[in-house]
Amino acid sequence: MRQQKRGKEQEQKNLWSVRMRAGMGDVHISGAEGIFEEKDVAKAIGAYSRRAFAHSKGKPDALVLKAELLSAPPVAITSLPVFTVRTKNPQEARQKSVELLISSGVSRRAAGAALKILRAGGLKGAALLDAKDGGRLDQEIKKGVRASMLGITKKAERELLAGLKHAGINEGHKRVKDALVIASKVAAAPEILAELCISDDPDYTTGYVAGARLGYIRLPGIKKTGGSEGGRVFFIKKGSVKEGRQLDRLIEYLGETPVVVGKISSVNDIITLHGPKSKGSKTLDNLKPGGKKIIFKKS
Repeated sequence: MRQQKRGKEQEQKNLWSVRMRAGMGDVHISGAEGIFEEKDVAKAIGAYSRRAFAHSKGKPDALVLKAELLSAPPVAITSLPVFTVRTKNPQEARQKSVELLISSGVSRRAAGAALKILRAGGLKGAALLDAKDGGRLDQEIKKGVRASMLGITKKAERELLAGLKHAGINEGHKRVKDALVIASKVAAAPEILAELCISDDPDYTTGYVAGARLGYIRLPGIKKTGGSEGGRVFFIKKGSVKEGRQLDRLIEYLGETPVVVGKISSVNDIITLHGPKSKGSKTLDNLKPGGKKIIFKKS
């Protein structure tokens, strides 16, 4: 795992993982989680309960809340840098998602397979795909693999929300926070090359592509309002999971290793893909496969 270090804030005793899942029959309605000090557990449980019953997908008929004392300090990581790409319509946004995935080393075939899975929807966790051939690596796991046991420190959360506000990201900023924490934990796994996510919330139309090479790149309008499709796909580096035990270790890390975002990398202005480089603008040097600059920061 990248950036593994123990921060002072994460070395406190009595840290708790609080998780919420709400559903209606077999349909997932809402989920949320975080890692909190003991004094904040009751507040978190109350907030998550209210969130479950105020979701646009409807009121659940089952609500599961779990609070669990951590047996060891969580691993502290730095968040991925945040970017936003503006596109004209869902078709263009999905096209850009494919371009970004390809730039990170995912094959066009695997990117296409991921979009097909997300159009179908119905995932309760993330699908694991081979980044080369697009084959499912989680066939024996129903409805996908969960990324869980994660959180963000109060200081990092304040810094992130201030950065989002400064960048003009006011709507859905808490969703961005939750998704960024997940994406940052996922990207810290060396076996995972990239991630593609489209929210399955009918009222939230922003998706993202993320990875250690990419950062966290938001794609507003990647689906039409009211659409129920969505989910997450994690792309696995070819050869990094050669046998069942390696896959089991990756799934264990994603679902069971406590990780907390303790530092915010950056929140950036809107960027454009394949656009002309404006004078004085800075390129993202980590996105130059074959020396070709594919992404530029808006000046």
